[in-house]
Amino acid sequence: MAVLALLLLAVCASVSGSFLEVDYPNVNVSAERNGDAIFEAGSGGSVYLKPGVGGTVFIDKTDLRKFIEKVKSLPPIWTRSSEHDTLGTFLSGQYLDVNVEAIDPDGGNIVYSLISGHLPPGTQLNMTSGHIQGVSPDVDAMYSFGIRATDVHGKYADGVFSISVREKDQCDSSPCMNGGTCTDEIGKYNCSCPPGYGDDVCQTRCEINAFGVASDKKIPDAQMSGHLTLGTADPWEGRLGSSTGWIGNDTDSWLQVDLGSRKIVYAVATQGYHSNTYYTSTFKVAYSSNGNTFVVANSGGSDTFRGSASYDTIQKHVFDRAVPARFIRFLPLTWHNGGHPGFRVEVFGCDE
Repeated sequence: MAVLALLLLAVCASVSGSFLEVDYPNVNVSAERNGDAIFEAGSGGSVYLKPGVGGTVFIDKTDLRKFIEKVKSLPPIWTRSSEHDTLGTFLSGQYLDVNVEAIDPDGGNIVYSLISGHLPPGTQLNMTSGHIQGVSPDVDAMYSFGIRATDVHGKYADGVFSISVREKDQCDSSPCMNGGTCTDEIGKYNCSCPPGYGDDVCQTRCEINAFGVASDKKIPDAQMSGHLTLGTADPWEGRLGSSTGWIGNDTDSWLQVDLGSRKIVYAVATQGYHSNTYYTSTFKVAYSSNGNTFVVANSGGSDTFRGSASYDTIQKHVFDRAVPARFIRFLPLTWHNGGHPGFRVEVFGCDE
């Protein structure tokens, strides 16, 4: 039979009648291997394990106090009148800030988590406060979702909630100008512009909207090219308003502008080279989407355009119809006597 070893590391131990008192900071009671340690009260008596202030009782590695607290604890309680509740209806684009709330009957903290369904896109749940925040999406929809409120002991309560969103008509503010037609889309609108107008709201009048060949150089030098250029009069100098210009050799020469992508071209403007000698009297304009196949444009019913009467005068030509093009070529036909054909140019239009 196993022997119970009682180690009383005490300065003082006393026995009075049937009462044993041990008074020492540490008392270790252990049994031999496979032995039992038995604490047994007499008939009608009780066994007390009384920890000190702030202490607890462990069985093996289990904290008895926490175990008992967990057993006795109650799950969280939702503060709303129903666990199946609507949190409101919101217009698209409106900032949304609502909250779900549960309390712990034991006074502890609550953690919230999404367990089913979906929150409205663009919103999120704050795990510690229960707030749902964000900008409501541009759709007509009702979002139902489940949220779990969990206390420090792992006990929880589930609630099912919903948020309704009403789509905003993006065309309500009539954003399209000059007779443009507005189409409502998700989170945005689209303007279909009447002929002659462009940009997102049809505000730009295309025939006076320069693509930027002129000296501001929205069209970079690399997108200006020439064929049979005379001397050092480089193609990138052939910009309307520049201090020099481009000069070609003869009628086989041309100056070309690459707009970078396909545009809708409405008009061109020209000057001669900045000199009394090199300016073009008549010319043609050809356009292309691919840089290989070119079509000659018309203005005023003719494919021959009249140039400037002097080298600095700006001559503008509006096409009989707008054309889709990426490449615009200026092809000289006649020029001032004793010189060569010279150009400074600009192109007008809108994005496709």
